[in-house]
Amino acid sequence: MLQHPVPARLLVHVGDITVSFALLESTIQTLAGSLIAEHQRIGQIITAELAFRNLRALTISLYKERHGEDIDFAALRDLMKHAADLEEKRNQITHSLWGAGDTADTVTRIKTTAREKHGIRFHFVNVGEQDLAGVANELKQLAADVQALWIRLLEAGKAINNPGQKVW
Repeated sequence: MLQHPVPARLLVHVGDITVSFALLESTIQTLAGSLIAEHQRIGQIITAELAFRNLRALTISLYKERHGEDIDFAALRDLMKHAADLEEKRNQITHSLWGAGDTADTVTRIKTTAREKHGIRFHFVNVGEQDLAGVANELKQLAADVQALWIRLLEAGKAINNPGQKVW
């Protein structure tokens, strides 16, 4: 069996990043669904197949349409910007090749790009356990922050939590 150069203790963090990103995405889907102000299933149908970028745009647009650019809108916009930044970090980790690092405590993230402007390029970045754990922790914290905003919106009557009763 072919061995890869990433130690198991680092792979755990890559898996944590994957699972934590899914948690963040689900939390934003729930928020977007509650802004649709329909039965929970309708929100799930609308958000299920959206790319993460489109999910963020939908959430911001729904909030702005329903409530304008108030203080909660500013908080939501900041959270969605942070989500975009973390998606980029997650994509770099997920869509890279991994090699041996400069030290026993690191691995090298290798990303190959081939763009019209520059042609082929190879990007090498040393990554340590704390780097990977930091991304996972940022994702979990952002999911908690989005959930806290959602709860605040529910309490203010700006969103609904209606999982069982059809609105139509």
